[in-house]
Amino acid sequence: MDTFVLIAVGVLAAMTGFWIGRSLQWNMEEEEDVTGSKIILKGNEIVAPVAGTVTVTEADGKKEMHIIPDQGKVYAPAEGRITKLYPMGSAMLLETEFGADILLKIGDKVDDMFSGCYRCRVMEHEYVRKGALLLEYDPESLSAGGADPGVAVSVQNADEFEQLRVTELPRMKAGEPLIYVARGDRERLRGELWDHRAGMEPFW
Repeated sequence: MDTFVLIAVGVLAAMTGFWIGRSLQWNMEEEEDVTGSKIILKGNEIVAPVAGTVTVTEADGKKEMHIIPDQGKVYAPAEGRITKLYPMGSAMLLETEFGADILLKIGDKVDDMFSGCYRCRVMEHEYVRKGALLLEYDPESLSAGGADPGVAVSVQNADEFEQLRVTELPRMKAGEPLIYVARGDRERLRGELWDHRAGMEPFW
């Protein structure tokens, strides 16, 4: 009898640990009812690197999220490696663990006169956690010089994902879900809202 009790307790502990582990995963999973059948949508979130006012724009044929910041600190929108730092540190490419290549661009000028506005806090090839401080800059000085002080976020390899959702919220706090990407059956998933609370809408 004691052996049976010990086995039961062990199984219960293992199951509890399993479900706790699942709740802490970076990968998000959500169940949706599509045409009467249940499917599992798997994907990953890219959070806002700054707090501010959000708009959807297009540059070089790619959709991007443009944020006019409340302050000049830019944080990592996901966990990954800095694969490229651009001149002055005003732009960088982050390769995430889930395969998204995120381009962060701060401002729209690369003139040397603006070099003093940026203080990069990471190095090329450095691995960063989500929420790590990447850059500090002076939005007011950029605006005074006629430059755009906004932070642009785009997924450079968006065509490799079957779904890419963006927020509809006009304002975001740093760390709130901004973009959501997933791999799956596009035809079955098209048009489904994955996170109604965050106001997520598809690019296509």
